[in-house]
Amino acid sequence: MARVCVYVDGFNLYHGAKELVEVQNPGSSWKWLDLVALSRRICPEDEIMAVKYYTAQVSTPDADPDLGQRQQVYLRALATSPLVSIHYGKFVLRKKRMPLVNRPTGFKKLILQVLGMDLKTYPDGNVTVSVWRMEEKGTDVNLGVHLVADAFRDRFDKAIVISNDTDLCEPIRLVVSELGRKVVVVNPRGHKQSALRNVATEARKIRVTALLESQLPDQIEDHWGTITRPVNW
Repeated sequence: MARVCVYVDGFNLYHGAKELVEVQNPGSSWKWLDLVALSRRICPEDEIMAVKYYTAQVSTPDADPDLGQRQQVYLRALATSPLVSIHYGKFVLRKKRMPLVNRPTGFKKLILQVLGMDLKTYPDGNVTVSVWRMEEKGTDVNLGVHLVADAFRDRFDKAIVISNDTDLCEPIRLVVSELGRKVVVVNPRGHKQSALRNVATEARKIRVTALLESQLPDQIEDHWGTITRPVNW
C-alpha cells in the first residue's frame, strides 16, 4: 500500500469539472465535492496521507453576490476533514491589452472609438483593447513548491496532482526524475490533453461519475455549529 499525497488545483478542478458535467450530465449537482472521497476513488488501494487544496478567495461580482459566501461555506466544510489542508493564493486586478477576436474595420472601428474604446491597431492587423483582468496568483507556485518539498521530506510514495496547468511541468519532472517518486496527473478537463502527461509517471482523467458520487453530506458539524450545503449550489 503506497502512501499518497493529493494536490488539488482548486480553480482548475472547478472549471474542468464544470465543463465535464455540463456536457455529460447537465443539471447534475456536483460542487459540494468531497476531496477525500474523490482521492480514494482515484487511489482505492493506497493510503491517503493528505489532501492539499490550493485556491484563492473570490471576490463577489454583482451578478452573483452570494458567490464568496458559498465559497466560504464550502471551505469550512472541507476543513472538517483532518486530512485536508487549504492553501491560499490571491486574485490581482490588472489592466491589460487583449486582442479582439473579430477585428473591427472602417465604420465599426470608428463607432467603437466614439464609444470610448481604447483601440490600438498593429501592423499585422490585430486590434487590441484595454481591459481589466482578474488573475489568480500563487496557486500553481504554492502547489509546485509543496509537491517538491514533500517529496524531499519523504512524505509520500506517490503524489496525485489534480490539474492540467502546464506551469507544473517542471516541479513534477523534478519529483519524478530527480527524486524518484511517482506522480500521477489527473486531468480535470477529461478529453483535453496536457503537457503534464509527458513528465508524470502516469496520466488519468476525472470521470463524471466519480465527481457525482464523491459528495459531502448535506449537513456537517464542526466546532462552530452546523454547516449546510447551499441550496442554490
